[in-house]
Amino acid sequence: MNRKQLLELIENGESSKIEFKEMGIHPVSLAEEIVAFANFEGGKILIGISDAGEITGCNFKQTEEFVVNVCRNNISPSIIPNIEKIKLDEFEILSLSISKEDTVYSTSKGKYFIRVGSTKQIPTQQELLRLFQKRSMIQLDEMPVLKASIQNINMKLVDQYLERLGLTPLNIETAMALNSDYRNLSILSTIDNRYPSLAGYLLFCSYPQRTFPSFGIVAGAYSGSNFLSDTIRESDINGTLPEMIEDAIAFLKLTIPKSSIIKNGIVREDNYLYPIAALREAIVNAVAHRDYSISGSSIRLFVFDDRVEIRSPGGLCNTLTIESLLYRQFARNQNIVSFLSGMGYMERRGKGILKMQKISEEFHVKCNIEITPDKSEFVVVFSK
Repeated sequence: MNRKQLLELIENGESSKIEFKEMGIHPVSLAEEIVAFANFEGGKILIGISDAGEITGCNFKQTEEFVVNVCRNNISPSIIPNIEKIKLDEFEILSLSISKEDTVYSTSKGKYFIRVGSTKQIPTQQELLRLFQKRSMIQLDEMPVLKASIQNINMKLVDQYLERLGLTPLNIETAMALNSDYRNLSILSTIDNRYPSLAGYLLFCSYPQRTFPSFGIVAGAYSGSNFLSDTIRESDINGTLPEMIEDAIAFLKLTIPKSSIIKNGIVREDNYLYPIAALREAIVNAVAHRDYSISGSSIRLFVFDDRVEIRSPGGLCNTLTIESLLYRQFARNQNIVSFLSGMGYMERRGKGILKMQKISEEFHVKCNIEITPDKSEFVVVFSK
């Protein structure tokens, strides 16, 4: 960078790509700025410039050594800095260039930052989820839930899961032993095992909607074929994923149409017009495969007089298409799928869609699968 380029940067002021710092900045503060740039699109930190754009200068040797130490000791994983020294009249300016990387950085104390305009910000849970997903570093459901702790994990639910698998209960002799069991089960995050993973939180922590209000099911039943019809029943279904599955099935049993026959001229037998087993499969798939990086959108379950709709946030992942969905297997949330498989809700072979359609065919019910035009929802429609 030459003198003219440096003066131009200073004149334009701080931005999403440029940050000014004076000599004497605290190492923790500098580490946070570097992390924010590395988690964004990269940028430059000019040391020797005040926030107001006044040239104050720095000591090349002292500042360079300080920056290198911060990059190695205060950032995880450590960064190899690109440092440039620029002489401006009697002042020395150090330019620290941070490039966009394929990993996600935090400070050595486990704090994440992103660049928003000309400031560093702590990302929201959803922003952090998307950042890890974008960098293809980790499965979404392995992310730490930063607003929770190990104390939020319901040990009784975990022991019930272990019992179903035929495994020994949790080791509660020491906190270290209990943490080890949680880590081995992927209930704690592999990124930062001080926190539950998203999968662990959604399956084994009481009322996950306290932290993620939209990670529930919005259910409604209507007397006609659209939302303008009279409402029969509405419900917000919350709780752990297994609790939501069971409550959604209970809602369907209360609201879907039935046909009645009199057997032997005495006993009335009610039969559901839609196969409960197929509906259950669709609910499980929605809970297991929804895109949990999308905040503000819930799974939606609608019962109309001519159809049942189950709408799950997010389109198909990777290179899946509606046509290939029947023959290919890919789980967006692999840990959630693993837990639900262990609990008996789904098979690992990825045959849920085929099973759903086969059962529907036997009941003479149509089972259509589609993606909304804006690819924001995966929709399953059952109709007579």
